[in-house]
This record gives sequence, C-alpha cells and structure tokens, in this order.
Amino acid sequence: MANIIIIDDEDHCINVLVNLIKKVHADYNITGVFTNPLEGLDFIKSNPPDLLFLDIKMPNLNGFALLDNLLPIDFDVIFTTAYHQYAIKAFQYSAMNYLLKPITEKNIVKAISIWEKRREKTSTQQWELLQDQLKYQNKECTKIALPTGVGYQIVEIQNIVRCQSDSNYTYIFCKDEIKILISRTLKEIEELLLDHGFVRVHQSHLINPQFVKGILKQDGGSLIMHDEVEIPVSRQKSKQINDILDTMLRFK
Repeated sequence: MANIIIIDDEDHCINVLVNLIKKVHADYNITGVFTNPLEGLDFIKSNPPDLLFLDIKMPNLNGFALLDNLLPIDFDVIFTTAYHQYAIKAFQYSAMNYLLKPITEKNIVKAISIWEKRREKTSTQQWELLQDQLKYQNKECTKIALPTGVGYQIVEIQNIVRCQSDSNYTYIFCKDEIKILISRTLKEIEELLLDHGFVRVHQSHLINPQFVKGILKQDGGSLIMHDEVEIPVSRQKSKQINDILDTMLRFK
C-alpha cells in the first residue's frame, strides 16, 4: 500500500497518470489530484504522501518552488516533465526520479518498480544538487548523488578512482580512500560517467583513466590504479589499454 498525490496543471496528464497507476497498482491509494499547485501544496502539508508525481512547469507555482515550500522533504518525488534530454541528465546526477512526457504504461511501470525497490526518501541535499545541476545545465556536471543505505552522499566526480560491481550494488572508490557501497548497478553508473572519460574495462570494473598508474600487458592485460589495486581487462576490452595509454600520454 502506498499513498500517492498527483500535481499537474493539465487535466489530461492527470487522467493518464491516474488510469495507469490504477491499472498497474490497484492497491495504491491516490489521496489527491490537483491542477492547482497552490491547493496541492496546502494539502501535502497536512496529508504527506509516500510518493508525489509532480509536474515542473505550472502557473502560479512551479514544481521546484512547491518543493522549496515543503523542505525538508519526507516523501519521494517522481517528476513528470517535458524537459529536453540535456536537462534530464541533471535528474540522473542528483538521483531524482522522473517521467518524460508523454507518459506511457511501460515508463510508469518501470518508474514505480524502481521506486518500490529503493524507497529512499528524497533528501534536502539531493534536492539542492538537482537545483544546482538544472541552474547550470549547460555546464558539465561536477557532482553526483550516491544513494547509500542511510541517504545520499554527494561526491566530486573527478575524485572517483574506480567503480566495482557487486551484483545489483556497486562499490565506489574515491582518491581519499573512501569506499561507498550504493544500491545501483554498474551499468547505471557507467551511463552517467561515460561523458567524464570513465572506461568500462571489464564486466565488473569501471575506471577513471586519470588514476591509472601502470599498464600490464601479460595474461590479457591489467591496470594498476591509484589505490594500488590491479584491475583486469577483458579480452573484448583489450583495445581500451591502448586508448588509456594514449590518454595518459596526452596529459603528460
């Protein structure tokens, strides 16, 4: 059972959400739907949901301003947005959930499934990171929100040495010897960090080439990282060794 509130200034968007939620999760309780965000804000203050579906661009009060009036946030948020893809990256870096309009049954099933598995309350720090990333969305993102068992830890991407898969979890190793276990797959982390030069050299390993200390070519090849750990390179990824070496030489 989950209590859900929907706020969107377009009636047809609300109808789509209500129908899809009832179809895929008849046990969920939709406690309120609002086209007026001010009314929705007042309702949430006395009737906080487990999950809020929130539009961004609305008259009188946009979705971001609405959440600013509810800090600290003690529920989860899935944004429903028509934002372009370049802005969606900001949501991913801040680990916030979103649905890109037009909303389909497949997308809402996936979004709710992810939420059910994680059920991690939105943190104020996570919300502030999203605002920063959206504000400077034309600049390269420099931080990422890592979901831990007790909340979110914000780290500088440039300080990440390597990431190592552990089933559906991933260990993040940083240059200050901090090790963080997060409830995300290595594939999810790879999708975020590829634009920052990270390389998937093995099924279980994603590395930052700037922290490669050495390259060993025997037995298929391996990399010596900043933390002295030797990382294997899969045969399918062996070409990456030369690419990494080229990158290192360019930065000499």
